[in-house]
Amino acid sequence: MDDSAAVRGTIRKILQARTRFRVYEAGDGLTAIQRATEYRCGLILLDISMPPPDGVETAATLRRVLPDTKIVAFSTVAKEIGEQLVAQGKFDAFLSKLDGLTKLMETLSSFMAAPPTEQQTAFGRSPLHFSEWC
Repeated sequence: MDDSAAVRGTIRKILQARTRFRVYEAGDGLTAIQRATEYRCGLILLDISMPPPDGVETAATLRRVLPDTKIVAFSTVAKEIGEQLVAQGKFDAFLSKLDGLTKLMETLSSFMAAPPTEQQTAFGRSPLHFSEWC
């Protein structure tokens, strides 16, 4: 979820070319919350600097409605800020957009390799088989 259509389109193309996941896009926080909730996304890639609600506010709402969903911040904010947000539990990981697409794919893949929690297993939503990415 990013307010830049070009960024969203590039990420969509990469994910669709390299994975078998369904990818959904949103250009603002409200649409992101609606789509993630509707499609029960297992992993969300979220820009921090978006029109209100911004990425931090959007992540807080998503944490309440989809507590088992992994949220990765993907932004141009300073790395220190991103790391603080991760330490505060607002995001599961932070990536600078300057890190590039290879690092993005490595980070997203690391969440797929995580062992499922009891709740995810009970609901059949193992991170090894994410089918919905937002």
